Formats: sequence, structure tokens, C-alpha cells
Amino acid sequence: MVTLSVEGFVDTHVHTGPAPFRRIGDTIDIAKWCAEAGMAGIVIKSHFEATIAKVYHARKEVPDLPVFAGVALNIGAGGINPGAVEQALRQDARFVWMPTLDSANHRKVFGKEGVFGSVGSLSYGIPSKHSGDGYTILNGSRLTDAAKDVVDLIADHKAVLATGHLDSKEIMTLVEYAISRGVKKIIITHPEMYVPNLDIRTQVELAEQGCFMEYCAVNCMPTFHCVTPEQFKEAIDAVTPARAILATDSGQPFSPKTPDLFRIFVQALYERGVPLEAIAQMAIKNPAALVGIVPKQDHVVYSEANVGLPVYKKSQPN
Repeated sequence: MVTLSVEGFVDTHVHTGPAPFRRIGDTIDIAKWCAEAGMAGIVIKSHFEATIAKVYHARKEVPDLPVFAGVALNIGAGGINPGAVEQALRQDARFVWMPTLDSANHRKVFGKEGVFGSVGSLSYGIPSKHSGDGYTILNGSRLTDAAKDVVDLIADHKAVLATGHLDSKEIMTLVEYAISRGVKKIIITHPEMYVPNLDIRTQVELAEQGCFMEYCAVNCMPTFHCVTPEQFKEAIDAVTPARAILATDSGQPFSPKTPDLFRIFVQALYERGVPLEAIAQMAIKNPAALVGIVPKQDHVVYSEANVGLPVYKKSQPN
């Protein structure tokens, strides 16, 4: 039996406290757990504010783990707000997420913005009184001027554009414009989740344009349970590991700690037939390239063991 570790993994989707949602730990807590597990980097996301301050303090307390910040264009950032994006990027934010909980599409799917509504027995979140019908990046069939300005800033700063909880029409229009403006790093945020819930054909089309599908562990855990590991494998096989990244979307109090959730996720994928080399591509090489770090572990080795087997062999520095 091969028991995987998370050595060298880079997680592009981690939620931390403090936040209006209860979280499993603050940024320093989670950074420590990830560093102890041998991970190579994490990106801190918040639905409510830019994560620059959170990352600043975590970097001081856990200097050996690269921790990256970003901004999600929800009500806390003023919606589709180029000023907030410019300010964040000037302070070394690496990610810009289009609207998530406060998007019009999120409201349509979950009944109101700011919450996860009711999915099965799930009712999780705090609604906002101030985001109206939710944010959209479209005016008719075209991008709004504000959305274009945001994309232009991302292109100028060579940052990562993530699609958040937009719907498929918004995503396709956004990607077309971003590519035309020279944006090289585009993540389709958890395409398997209820938002945006993209079919595999659409995922393949986006992957062929150069986007990365961000498959998140939390979505096959019991509380959300949007997809099964078998369905994840089907999607990975279709878009190919070259255009996929594995992440956790962790931080909820009902989920395991970030490195534990990541290990459970990749172990489940491996047991369903996803090769170790593909896991390394999606959990190490691709996300490391997106955040701009050089992986410390880049060669997968196979060995038989029962417990605690690191499957990544450290390479010599170039």
C-alpha cells in the first residue's frame, strides 16, 4: 500500500480566521500546520476582505512557509472595484478572485448572497444586507468597464485571475477578454462545486484555452459532497493533469486541518487510479508555477509501505 504525504504541496485555496464564518484556525495556526507537514506554500483567501494583513503576520511567525495573499471582489472590497484590486496588487497580493458569496450567480443558486443557503442539510453562512441582487461582471453579454479594468490590472501585475462563483456565461466572457489582454494565469475556481457547476465539456474547452481547473477537496467531503472521487478522476482525465490543480478550499470547522484534508483527498484520488506523477503535477508543479515558487520536491518515487510514506523525493538544487 502507498500512503501519500503532502510534502512539497502548494494549496491555492485556504480560508482562515478571523471571519464572519467560524474557521478552524487563524492564518498563523494553519500556516504552522502546513509547515509542519512539509507543504511548500499556501494562498490565503477570504470572502470578506483582502488577506494582506493576515499573510503579513503569518509570514513573520512562520517564515519558512511561503504564504500568499489575494482579494475577492465581494462587498468587503466594494464589489468589482479596480481601486481595491490595484491597492492589493501593489501590496504583493498574488490572486484576484471574481465575486464569490456576493455574486449574482451565488444568490441564484443558494437563494441569497453571502450564504451557502440550504444544500441538503447544509445551512452555512451570514447574509449581507448591502449587496442587493449580487454582483455580476456583465452588462448584457459584455464585460462591464470595471471588470475590464480589473483584468487589465491583473495583466499588468502578472497576477492570478480566479473566477470565483461566477456562472458559465460570465466565466467564458471573462476568460476570452483576459486572454486577449495577455493574462497568463487563470484559475477556474472549483468548477465541480454548485457554483459554477461546469460540465466536463465546458471544463475541457476552458482548459484548451490555457485555464487551470482548481479541484477542491472539501467538495467530496460529507458536508458539501458535490462530487465523488470517481467524478474528480473523470474530470482530471478529461482536462489532463497539465491543466488541473488540486487544492483544499479548507478552513471550515467541519473539515479536517488543511494538510490532513489535502492528504485524504490525494489518497482518495490515488486509490481511484490517479497516478502519483499526475498528483505531483497537480499539487506541486502547477500551483507552484502559478504562485511563482520553485518546488523543493519534484520527483515522484514509488515504494511499498503501510503508514507515513513520503512519496516525493527531494531533488538536488539546480
